[in-house]
Amino acid sequence: MPSLAVITFPGNNCEIESLRIAKRNGFSTELIKWNELEKVGNADVYFLPGGFSFEDRGRSGSIAAREKIFKTLRKEAVKGKLILGVCNGAQMVTESGLIPVKNNPLPVALAHNLRRDKHGHVLGTGFYNEWIYIKAERTDTAFTYKVDKILRMPIAHGEGRFSSIDTLSQKALKSGDNVAFRYCDKEGNVSDKFPITPNGALHATAAITNQEGTICAIMPHPERFFDTFDGDQIFASMYQWILDKKSPNNIKIGDFSLLEKPEIKTFEPTDKAIYLEKKLIITDNENFSIKSAIENLLGQNISLEKSVLFEVLGENLDQKKLEETNLFFNPNKEFLVEKITSSTLSKFMTKDFQNDEADHLAQQLSTLFGKKITVNIYKSWDFGDTSQDLIATVLQNRILCNPNSSELFKV
Repeated sequence: MPSLAVITFPGNNCEIESLRIAKRNGFSTELIKWNELEKVGNADVYFLPGGFSFEDRGRSGSIAAREKIFKTLRKEAVKGKLILGVCNGAQMVTESGLIPVKNNPLPVALAHNLRRDKHGHVLGTGFYNEWIYIKAERTDTAFTYKVDKILRMPIAHGEGRFSSIDTLSQKALKSGDNVAFRYCDKEGNVSDKFPITPNGALHATAAITNQEGTICAIMPHPERFFDTFDGDQIFASMYQWILDKKSPNNIKIGDFSLLEKPEIKTFEPTDKAIYLEKKLIITDNENFSIKSAIENLLGQNISLEKSVLFEVLGENLDQKKLEETNLFFNPNKEFLVEKITSSTLSKFMTKDFQNDEADHLAQQLSTLFGKKITVNIYKSWDFGDTSQDLIATVLQNRILCNPNSSELFKV
C-alpha cells in the first residue's frame, strides 16, 4: 500500500483534512512534525499542508523552507519520492528550490494577490477565499496522471500569485513545461483575468511542477472537503503513479549555490516625496522570526531591526494632513519615526514589484485629497553592527527578498 506522510509546521491548519483525503484514496498515513527529521524516509509521498507556518512572517513559506527538514526532503525528492505542497505548502516548495527551471533553483515567487477590475482599480487586498476551477496542463505528472475533468475546489490565501522576472521561467510557465494546472472557467476556458484567475498569477498558473512531474506546488486546496469531491482525483493520480512505478530514479532539484549574486539597488530619496516610517510599539514577531531564521542559517547571533517606510508622491502634500488620515499607522500599536533613519551600510529595504496595498492606499489618498497621489511601500531591515560578510550570506540565501516578486535596496 502506498504511504503518505503529512509534514506539519507551527501554524499549519489542514493536517486533519490532508490525512483524511489521503486515507480515502487508499494511502496509509502518518503525521510528522517539522522537527522530527528521523521519521522522514519511509513514505512514498510527502504532503506539505496549508495554513500559516510561522504566521507567514517574512514571506509565506520562506521560514519553513529554510528549516532543517527540507535538507532531508531534498534527499527524498532526488530518489523520485513525490512531494506535494498545497497553499502554504506550495509556498514552502516554491521557496525551497525543489522545482528548478534549468539551473535556476528559485525560478518563481508566490507574490501577494492582485485583484483588479478591467480599469485597473484594486478590488481588495490581502487574503481571499473562493471556489475556483482548474484544468490539467500536463498529463504526465504524478498529480495529473488520472485527472480526466475540470476540477472545482476552494482557494484561501493572501500570497498565491505565481510570478517571475526570469525569462526562461516565464517561457516555462507560458508553454506549460512546468505547469501542472491552470485556472479556468467551468467550461475549461483559461484566462488570467479576475475572477477566473483569482490572484493575478502569471499565465493563469495554479500549480507548478518539476520537469519529471514528481514535485508539485498548488495553491487551490484539493483536500478541503469532507466527502469525495474533485480534489480526490489528484490523490488518486498519485496513488496510481506509485503503483505503476512511474517516477524516474534520479530527479534534478535546485542548487542554491548556483544563484547569482543578488542585484542590490541604491535607495535614493527624492525631495518630491514625503516619507513616513513606522515601527511597532509592541513586540515585532516578524522581526523576531526572521532574526531567528537568519541566526539558524549563520550559526550565530546578529542584530536586526525592522520598520516600514511609506514613500508618498504628489503635488503640494502636507505631512501632517497625511498622518491625520490614520491610513498609515495604528497609534495603539505603532509609532512614526520622527527622523527617517538612513543609517548605514547595514540597512536594506525591499519593495514589491506590484503591490495592491500600496496602490489601494494611493487610490484612497487621491480620492481624499482630490489629486493624483502615488505610494510606494518598503520593508526595511537594519542589521546594525552585523559584519558585511554575514550580511552577504543572508542576502545570497534570499531570506529577505525573492527576486521574482520584489526589489532589494541598500540604504
